[in-house]
Amino acid sequence: MTSRYHLPTIAAVAGIALAASSYVLTNNSYESKKRKRRVRSKIQRERDGQFILGLVNVQNYCFVNSVLQAFATLASLRSYLASRAERVDEQGDESAPQVPQNEFILQSVACALYATIEMLNRPLPRPRSITPTDFLNALERKSGGTINRDQQDAHELFQIISSVLTSEEEIQYRENATSLLDAATIRGFTVGENDANDNFETSSVSSFGTSASMWSSFSVCTVGGNLRPRRRSPKNPFTGLAASKISCVNCGYTAPIRHHTFDNISLTVPQVSSCSLESCIKTYTKVDILTDFQCRKCTLITTLQTMTQELESVSGKDEERAQVLMRDIGRIKDALQSNVEAVLYGVPLVSPRQAPCTTKQTMFANPPKSLCLHLSRSIYHPSGIIQKNHCQVEFSEYLDLAPYTTNGYMNTTDPSASLSSPPPTPILPHTRTSRASLVYLRNMTNGHRFTHHQHSASAPDGLNVALLSSKEDRTVQNALPSLSVVVPVSRSIGYKLCAVIVHMGNHNSGHFITYRRKKLPTGHEVRSPLNDNQPKPPTMFWRCSDEVIEEVDLDTVLKSEAYMLFYERDV
Repeated sequence: MTSRYHLPTIAAVAGIALAASSYVLTNNSYESKKRKRRVRSKIQRERDGQFILGLVNVQNYCFVNSVLQAFATLASLRSYLASRAERVDEQGDESAPQVPQNEFILQSVACALYATIEMLNRPLPRPRSITPTDFLNALERKSGGTINRDQQDAHELFQIISSVLTSEEEIQYRENATSLLDAATIRGFTVGENDANDNFETSSVSSFGTSASMWSSFSVCTVGGNLRPRRRSPKNPFTGLAASKISCVNCGYTAPIRHHTFDNISLTVPQVSSCSLESCIKTYTKVDILTDFQCRKCTLITTLQTMTQELESVSGKDEERAQVLMRDIGRIKDALQSNVEAVLYGVPLVSPRQAPCTTKQTMFANPPKSLCLHLSRSIYHPSGIIQKNHCQVEFSEYLDLAPYTTNGYMNTTDPSASLSSPPPTPILPHTRTSRASLVYLRNMTNGHRFTHHQHSASAPDGLNVALLSSKEDRTVQNALPSLSVVVPVSRSIGYKLCAVIVHMGNHNSGHFITYRRKKLPTGHEVRSPLNDNQPKPPTMFWRCSDEVIEEVDLDTVLKSEAYMLFYERDV
């Protein structure tokens, strides 16, 4: 009897649930159709917009206009600036972006540059030009003076803008010292919020010749509590990491691999009628011979030999001098065995008589999201005259940096070989992880502690590292850059051409124009409306010469005499 009374109730509930689900599905379907119509309408309006904003040439500022037009087509830069300006980029939605309330952000170059770039990407039904006054004022405030219009160099302006963006980034995301009276800080010290192994990254790279040389490049703190994780902040998309190797031909010693950041690469253009961009990059990354760099190991060996001879001559005659020599000889021997780059205070070093001969090579270690290549066309004559090199540098729409980037194997044995040349003999397989130095530094900032143990007999070339936690000690493989060699992995590092800045004229005067890839305001490639099976339109570029904007094809761009090239990672 009880079940009979429940049947109507169950049927009613089921009916209500079915009606509710039908309403939800209908509502979702309606919202989906509405969004598709909105996106289709927006794409159509973008296709109908046949023009983009030009920039008025005020006070010979064509070099400023050319750089701004080139920046406007870089999607990674737009995303970076949107994060810096704390704006909401809806990528196709009709809602207005949020306005930041922070006065520092409102006065920053990043905010002004973002607003300018967004205006340069809006499609227009008719030609129109503006003066980038807000951006110029913000840049002059941060650079400490007016822009030198007599300089008229787009490359120098790019360096100023990139430097200001990076300095603003450090200030905007700088963290204040944590107060011990802060409740959250005390709770963090008393309660383990995160497991020590959470989000821990591993890496392996053979960037160092000996364990001692590694510690001369990296400093590891093994005492104290967990470090406070640093807040993630957007990074300048032009910033990349390069690796440099210096090796001695006389003794075969390789100094620790040095890493440094860059925001653009200046390539020397040869004095020939034509060349390829790849040949210029190959020249930049090739192994060079140096005759003015003194090898540290050769200096220590010469000093050791000189002191040993002097010790033999003063033994039994000057005990005080003999004691000093014996102490310094011991320090030099320790340095040669453990850390050649160690600073020996108070030890007079003796330069070898043999002429120095070293090799140096620089390669990309972590290429940037947006690659800026500057083609240096200045020719300096002994008479003091400077001329422009009109060599035709042939470049393509796509560029692969893999041949000029470290591949996981670091050669530290052959001074004449490339930094990432494959090993001459088979090597033991080993885990290969890219960007080892960055991963290691990121792990350090995530609050991890490290302890170091002696090499084991089974792995004499390795470095064992343990990660300490409040619960237990657990070994983490490859927590630090390993000394073991790794198997090189070949992979493509593709870039797509986005903009080209061309200088028309001679070295003393001329005019800058920009070819920028034609994109949608969202930063995507030009596309067909939804449900339109038409083939993809050909790649087109805007030719931006101050107020004059013209549409040209890709072949016209590739035949230009490039001064600066802007490529973006093709992912």
